[in-house]
This record gives sequence, C-alpha cells and structure tokens, in this order.
Amino acid sequence: MGTIRYAIIGCGVVARKHLKGARYHQNRRRSLEVVAAVDTRPGAAQKILQAAGFKAKEIAGIAIYEDYQKMLSEVRPDLVVITTPSGSHAAISLAALAAGAHVLIEKPLTLSLEQADEILEVARKNNRKVAVGHIYRFFPLVQAIRADIMSGHFGRVLYGDVKVRWGHGQAYYDQAAWRGTWSQDGGALMNQSVHAMDLMTWLLGQTVESASGQIFRKTHHMEAEDLGFAILTLTNDVQCLVEGTTITDPKRPEASFFIRLTEGEIRAGILSGKPHIAVYDKSGKNLASTYTRRIFWQTLRDQGILGLKQLANPHSGLLGDLVAAIEESREPLASGQSGRDAVALVLAIYQSALEKRIVHLPLNAFDLARMQHFFS
Repeated sequence: MGTIRYAIIGCGVVARKHLKGARYHQNRRRSLEVVAAVDTRPGAAQKILQAAGFKAKEIAGIAIYEDYQKMLSEVRPDLVVITTPSGSHAAISLAALAAGAHVLIEKPLTLSLEQADEILEVARKNNRKVAVGHIYRFFPLVQAIRADIMSGHFGRVLYGDVKVRWGHGQAYYDQAAWRGTWSQDGGALMNQSVHAMDLMTWLLGQTVESASGQIFRKTHHMEAEDLGFAILTLTNDVQCLVEGTTITDPKRPEASFFIRLTEGEIRAGILSGKPHIAVYDKSGKNLASTYTRRIFWQTLRDQGILGLKQLANPHSGLLGDLVAAIEESREPLASGQSGRDAVALVLAIYQSALEKRIVHLPLNAFDLARMQHFFS
C-alpha cells in the first residue's frame, strides 16, 4: 500500500511519546507521514510537535486543527491516534472509523464495555484496525521473556503479582477537571494500572476467570479511588495479586511484576525511571544479562543505532506493529479486543468492590456510573 497518512487528536503529555515514535518511523520508513494534529487549546499542537523533535519546516507542513471533526473531513487521514481524556475515546474513535481511518487509542480503550464493543464492531464492518496503547507489550525484553514462558522453558506458571505505585499530588488532579472522575477517567486502577494488568495477564498467558477487589480513597480530593487491590483467579489454577495507587511519593514512581513458575521466577520493573530485571532458572542462575545482550545485538543488526535509541520508547514499537498489521492484514499485538479485555478486567474489580463479592468473567455489562456514589 502507499504512504499511511497519520493524524493525532489530543496533544497532551503522552502525545509527545506517540509523536516521537511517529517521527522515528517517518524518517526510517517512507510509508508513514504525519499530516495533522488536533487540540482544542490554541498552540498546544505546535508545542507538542516541537517537543517531539519536529523541526519548524516539518511543523509547517502539518495541518493544525482545534476541531477533530473538521480535520477528519478535510484531511481524511489513514491512521488516527487518539490521546484525549478516556471518556472521549469512544466518540472520537467512532468518528475516525466512519471517516475510513484505522485507530490507535491511548489506554484505556473506553470506560464502557458497550462502547468498546461498538468500536470493535464498526472496525470489523469497515475492515479497519484498532490498536490500544498498552505499551508494556512492546519492550523487546518483555517479548523475549514471554516467548520463553509460553514455550514452557520455565515450567508451569504458579502465580504472579503486579504493583503500580505511581504517585501524584493533588495538583495533578486539580489541573484537569476530568481527572479522577468516574465519568471521564476512573481511578488508580483504570488510569494508572490498566497497562500493568494487561501486561501481567498477557505474560501469564491465561484467561482471567474471576476478580475480587477493594478500592479506597485515602489522600486525594477526587471522585474515584487512589488505592486499589485485587486477587485474580485465572485458568489452570493461576492466581495474580494486583496493587494500584497514586498515594505514593511522586518522585519515586514504581511499576513492577513478579511471576513464579515451577522452574524459575521473573522479577522486573521500573523505579524512578530506572529499569531492573532478574530472570532466574531452576538452578537459581540469573539470565537477565543473556537476554539483554541478545536483544541489543539483534536490534543493532535489524534497526541500527536509531533502533537502539528507540528501545526506551515503546510507543515506537506500538506504532510500528500497527503499521505492519495494516500492511499485512493481521491483528495488532495490542489489538482492540485485548483493550476491551483489559477494560472488562478493571470493571470487574470495580463491580467486586461495589457489590462486595467475587465477580466472574467474561463480563458483559457494568457501567462506571454505578460507582458515582461509592465514597459518598
């Protein structure tokens, strides 16, 4: 196919990472071109394009809009990246699909299973691809470890745990009225932790059968929770513990996971921007350096120095996989269905907290509006 014309709707902080990935692919492969950027705030698009490394001459060639509907009708992009508040994802995605575009939607896919199902159905009818911003799937080291877990290299999965301690002060919630609201955002589990829960269930390679959760609002003035816990039961008698919170020190953001298998264990995460990983085999030997060397040389061979620089920006891998999925007529690695499954998992935890019972999946319907008075 010809050049994929790329547009982004929403030019907040996370848009910079998406645009850095887009600029890398635009420079590396001629099949992608950034043609438009949309934000309701005057000047926001130009500012984020500059922050992502686009030069003044490049920015001059990108159409800037404040109205996404107008952009869709005038530019008719092939691919639309959506990084707006979560509550707006459904309406914008459906408009982009109706305009003939493939869509990449920042996590979470939606806040409603009904909306998620509508997006997937419209995409299917229009033969368009939907990808979701579950970036943790795109770290090469994580992909290599998952391949070995799936092959049985470390034996049978026993259990896992995932922690997201992504601290925010009250100013974070005060600077945007939608943050921490049930209708537009959800709390620490839906916003900050959905990435990690998607990653963990993907790594474990099992289907979640039930969820038991509790949520709390400890220190922030907001509608939703700033602390949540869950016990997940998966197929093949696998359990997973979940912790998600924004009440920790904002200067020490932490996300980590642990997996215990019959013939090894895996510990990995990031703390204050510094990654760490340990992969132990049944003899207790740490294989982390072996994985790291293999990925370094493979990336250098396949993508060169620029590819090595992109290892720290998984948004590049996310976009590259979606472009390849479009060209190869296959599903993206972080597909719309996987995004729907992640939303269903968080909603099941919320429902469990609300109704004080174990909730079984698959979940067919649960509306966050039911959480509106949880802390009243």
